[in-house]
Amino acid sequence: MTGNEWMDLTVLERKKYNYLGEVMDLTEQMAQTLDRNDQVSVRMLLAMRQDPILHLEEVGRTGSARRGSLSEEDQERVAALLAGAEPHSNEERIFLDQVGKTRRLLERVVELDRRISIRLAGENSFYKRK
Repeated sequence: MTGNEWMDLTVLERKKYNYLGEVMDLTEQMAQTLDRNDQVSVRMLLAMRQDPILHLEEVGRTGSARRGSLSEEDQERVAALLAGAEPHSNEERIFLDQVGKTRRLLERVVELDRRISIRLAGENSFYKRK
């Protein structure tokens, strides 16, 4: 893969990270409004959170299409890196660093979202039904 192709994938990961940051900020605000028992603000923040989530889905589709347009060899290389292979170039390392940052932020968002969902819905929470 060329440096530009790695950069394209890295930029998409960075966009995911930025949208996740927005989701995290709104989710943290939701947790704070729940602590104050402010149901109106919770509903408002929940609605506001939909926009960056939709952008995340769009970036995910774009990333999947971009990876799908790579040669079979390049697709295998990306898959290997995502599965834990060592990077062979600085571009691969930068890409993996961004993937790791995005993954860690996603884990934080999911954990906070899980706590809020269980607090709001109890046994009817999406996370309890899994």
